[in-house]
Amino acid sequence: MSNNAEDRWRVGEYDFHVPFLALALATGLAGVVDAFSFLKYKVFVGIQTGNVAFVGMGAADHFPPWPAAVASLVAFGLGGLLGAGIRRLRPAGPLTPPGMELLAMLALLVLWGLVDRSLDSGRDSLTERTILTALLAFPVGILGGLIVRTFGVQTATSYQTGTVLRTTKGIADWVFEPEGRSAAGRLAATGLLCLVSYAIGGFVGAATETRPIWTMIVTWALAVVLIALTWGKRPPATATRRR
Repeated sequence: MSNNAEDRWRVGEYDFHVPFLALALATGLAGVVDAFSFLKYKVFVGIQTGNVAFVGMGAADHFPPWPAAVASLVAFGLGGLLGAGIRRLRPAGPLTPPGMELLAMLALLVLWGLVDRSLDSGRDSLTERTILTALLAFPVGILGGLIVRTFGVQTATSYQTGTVLRTTKGIADWVFEPEGRSAAGRLAATGLLCLVSYAIGGFVGAATETRPIWTMIVTWALAVVLIALTWGKRPPATATRRR
């Protein structure tokens, strides 16, 4: 456990100047858009576990917005695919910081914002809500894949139950395995950071739901700061790791 946790953190140091800040901002961004999308579009764009349940509920004729849940699932997966594709196609190699992935994410967030404004947030039309949900889930999928790759926290944007389990595992390892306390403490701290950041993001997303332009400004600003945290980063000359 300790070697894996330490290796994952070194990956974060390769990708971002300040890994803890990057993780907090990325998870907070996910919380903002998840809260906003649930309140505005009636489905999630990050918590895909919830969307799977919504699809099942729709099959039982108990959840009319189920097409939006399907759109979110598909778009989130395509976003993860796009992020992985950008990483593999770039000639600089797998250790290059994820500036291009983040730029793609920002561009898609801007596109979503423009379409949302033009459709008046899709308040009354399931078709519009479905389109907007897909447009927002696409960049969140890129973000989710990036967080998995960089920090090994597959729960950062999609499954906070898993984050709780990872956090409690880190706490238990810290208490009962003194020789591995450094890695265990980092695992627990990372999990707590994700949970707190996601909750804060959820507060912001809910608070700005009635004025979507503020949700857009916040998400764009967070994406820009994440890009800035990769600016000027260079991969180490001699380092290997699995993505």
